[in-house]
Amino acid sequence: MNYVLKFDFDDNERSIIISSLNYLRTSLTKEDRPVDFIDDIIIQLDGNKKVELNLFDSKIVINALNKFRINLKSLNKPRTDVNNVLIKVMDEADKKVLTKKRKRGNRDR
Repeated sequence: MNYVLKFDFDDNERSIIISSLNYLRTSLTKEDRPVDFIDDIIIQLDGNKKVELNLFDSKIVINALNKFRINLKSLNKPRTDVNNVLIKVMDEADKKVLTKKRKRGNRDR
């Protein structure tokens, strides 16, 4: 089942997500792993306030934000903005999955 999550990111939020995706891309490149999927997400985010991500892409964004947040913590830099974006993406993903499960559960009754 393909879940589509709709986000309305402001410029600061998009900037944070793109920075975190670039950070993830750099670490994957060092491990000689593919990064095409990250580039696809960055292209979707670039210049678009309203973004639609499937569940897989939203999990990549969550992973990237979390790794970026951990890196900022190790550098003793503020993480509040990253935390807020991370929570926004996680909440939307959870909300979508729970809504779909409830709908599917009602059909089974």
